[in-house]
Amino acid sequence: MRAAVSVERAKPLLDAAIGSLCTAAVVRVERRGLVDAYAAGTLCPDPSAGPDGPCTTASLFDLASLTKLATTALVLAFVRERTLALDMPFRELVPQFRGGNKDSVTLLQVLTHTAGLAWWKPLWKEATTSEELVWLAAKEPLAQDVGEFRYSDLGYIMLTEGLANVGGRPFADLVGTRILAPVEAADCEFSPRPPPRCAATEEDTQWRKKRLRGEVHDENAYAMGGVSGHAGLFGTADDVAALIRTFRDGAVIGNDLRDLARTEHYKGGGVRRGIGLVLRPPDDLPFFSTDAFGHTGFTGTSVWVDPAKDLTLVVLTNRVYFGRENDTALYRFRVGVYEALAAD
Repeated sequence: MRAAVSVERAKPLLDAAIGSLCTAAVVRVERRGLVDAYAAGTLCPDPSAGPDGPCTTASLFDLASLTKLATTALVLAFVRERTLALDMPFRELVPQFRGGNKDSVTLLQVLTHTAGLAWWKPLWKEATTSEELVWLAAKEPLAQDVGEFRYSDLGYIMLTEGLANVGGRPFADLVGTRILAPVEAADCEFSPRPPPRCAATEEDTQWRKKRLRGEVHDENAYAMGGVSGHAGLFGTADDVAALIRTFRDGAVIGNDLRDLARTEHYKGGGVRRGIGLVLRPPDDLPFFSTDAFGHTGFTGTSVWVDPAKDLTLVVLTNRVYFGRENDTALYRFRVGVYEALAAD
């Protein structure tokens, strides 16, 4: 008989985070086919974006950069069909991205964040359409040598248009039909989403002049109509667990590309990267096995898989509700939850 799986050890950590780090939090643990989950807090104490309601395991969160998991899976699905190749020049996918060292950048380098791209630019301040924002991203000069690691949104922004052109359909349709539907991420969709189901995020005092709820937090993604390769998806903890199956079980992309994605393609400066994946850092998260992998999102979302322990952890929060200056507190919270649930 299999031992039960439980989130019991993480509950005090979630309860303590409510009101200081976030207003809403969900944790989901899956081990050896057994699942347990816990939700704490409320979705939106701010009456201007109400009504408030209890956070549940079915609540929707702005997944932020966990969206990149779906985009990476879509790329690999095209690679599996031989429509794309990982070693192809990125300019063949995004023709506006060319000139100088850009001509040597490959699709694989974009997916491993070694393409020399700047990590972020406020393109939303200049762009009025999704196409214009992609064009601005493509025209942005490289920020460092090709081959050096720097996490970047810009490549995934450009993939929004490039993959739509390859697939002959809007990017959101491709993600929905090619990735989300097959893995049965039933509630996972691009914004906007119904506010009463969503955990609110930041109060935007600079641009949108309101508390954000049900629309994407990331400004560049919002300027693209809420649909981008780097951000825009909303979903539940179950949805995130379903999405990571592409890299855990080979769903949609197949076992060979699953294994390749989880292979170390870059190591340096305390960082290890796979294809679209964070690999367990060499000197961090010692309670995970060395082959563990995952991803995080700026809004306070994360997922980790430890194949050696047959363990999948999803932690969702709305940590930007109180602003963006709580990175250290978020890190400590995440690590505490991971450690509590990774123990055998």
